[in-house]
Amino acid sequence: MAREQQRVFEIDLIRGFVLVLVILFHLAYDFYIFLGLGAFSFINHPLFEALLRKPFIGVLILLSGISCSFSRNNLKRGTRMLFFSAVLTLITYVIDSYIRSGSGMIWFNILHVISISTLFYALLDLLTSRRRERTGEKAEEGFTVLLLLLGVYIALMSQILFTYPFATRPASWLLLPLGFPPTNIAMMDYLPLLPWLGIFFIGAAIGRVAYKEKKSRFTKVSPKINTVFKPLVWIGEHSLAVYVLHQPVLLLLILGLRALVFP
Repeated sequence: MAREQQRVFEIDLIRGFVLVLVILFHLAYDFYIFLGLGAFSFINHPLFEALLRKPFIGVLILLSGISCSFSRNNLKRGTRMLFFSAVLTLITYVIDSYIRSGSGMIWFNILHVISISTLFYALLDLLTSRRRERTGEKAEEGFTVLLLLLGVYIALMSQILFTYPFATRPASWLLLPLGFPPTNIAMMDYLPLLPWLGIFFIGAAIGRVAYKEKKSRFTKVSPKINTVFKPLVWIGEHSLAVYVLHQPVLLLLILGLRALVFP
């Protein structure tokens, strides 16, 4: 199958649009943290977090779950994303250690969440594949229901865990991926697996139902619409590279501007 036929227009478009908003958020964050521009202090407002940042993150993770339906090898895909997650952590370590001390590191963010969630999906897929091959369509439907139930359970249980009294909650490096990091560490763009692993599984279930034929729901997009949305679709199509590169590039540009304006 040709590469162009494997792309899903609506998923690339939405992913590209949300990624642009994420880049703008990180730009505002850098202006506020590294340049001290008070006009961007709105990023710390609870309403901004609740009404903008979390919904955008949720959409990206949901789309990543849906995209599992189109991948021929989710194990390879997840491993590749995990590698780039480690690269992103290493880049921020270098910046924090040698360029601007105290800027914080990306220990665990949305890219880590998506990569590990993809690997969990690949593991579940592998463990149930033989049974599904033997029993056919009913087993496939059962796997979809399993993903949905797991997703809802993880999302709901996460809310219970995070509302548990803070003083009695554990906190350590080992629990950092789950949402219980050690205290007094500087982190940028932190995002734990909980509850987002649940959102990912819900997206995977949606993808298996909505994209059974592994084709776009919009197969006849007019050339005019294609032209208008081409930049956003391109960003969505190259989302991994755009996401990995935009943060260190923004940081280096902002730190360079800071050195020029505030020597």
